[in-house]
Amino acid sequence: MEWMETVRALAEDPLMRLVAGEGFREVARRVRHGHRTAAAHSENTPVAPAGRTEGTEKSMAAATDDATGEQLAEDLLKGIGNEGMRAATRLLGAHRDGFWLRRLLEEEAELSAAADKPVIDRAGSHPSVDWDTIGLLMISRPGALKCSRSEMAVLEVAASLVSRCAVQLGEVVRAVDETEMWLILQALEKTAFGDVR
Repeated sequence: MEWMETVRALAEDPLMRLVAGEGFREVARRVRHGHRTAAAHSENTPVAPAGRTEGTEKSMAAATDDATGEQLAEDLLKGIGNEGMRAATRLLGAHRDGFWLRRLLEEEAELSAAADKPVIDRAGSHPSVDWDTIGLLMISRPGALKCSRSEMAVLEVAASLVSRCAVQLGEVVRAVDETEMWLILQALEKTAFGDVR
C-alpha cells in the first residue's frame, strides 16, 4: 500500500506536522462553531405548513433508483448551511454512489424503528439526514446497521464531522481503501474551510 507509506513519510516531516497541527486546530474551531449552529439548517429553512411534507417520503424513496449518490446528497442538503452537515452528507453521497443515503431512504422505516426516532428529518420544507439519530443508532443499535467495516468507517467519519461520533483514525485508515480515504480527506477539508461550490 504505497499511499500508507506516503502518509507515514509525510507524518514524519516537521513542516507537515506544523501544517497538520494548524489544520486540525482550525477543524476543531469550526467543529465547535458548527456544534453551536448544528440546528441552523432547521432555523434557516422555513417550516412547511401542516400536510405539506406528506409526499416527501415517496418522492425521495422513488428518487433513489434513478438518482446518483451526489444527487441524493444535494436533495438532502437543500436549506442546510452547516458546513459539517453538508460535508458529511456529501461524503455519504460520494461513497459507493450513495450507499448510506440509499439505505437511509430505502430502509427508513426499519432504521427509524430501531432508533425510536426518524433517521430522515422531515420537519422542514426539505428532508435531511437526522444526524442525532444516526449517532444514536451507531452507539445503541449498531446491529441495525449491518455493513462492511469500510462502510461503517465512512459512516463513522461522516457522523464525526457533525460531532455525533468519536472516531479512531488508525482504525479508519486500516478499514478504508484509497478512494474512500480521498473522499474522507475532501470531507475534512470542506468541514474545516467551507465548500467552495
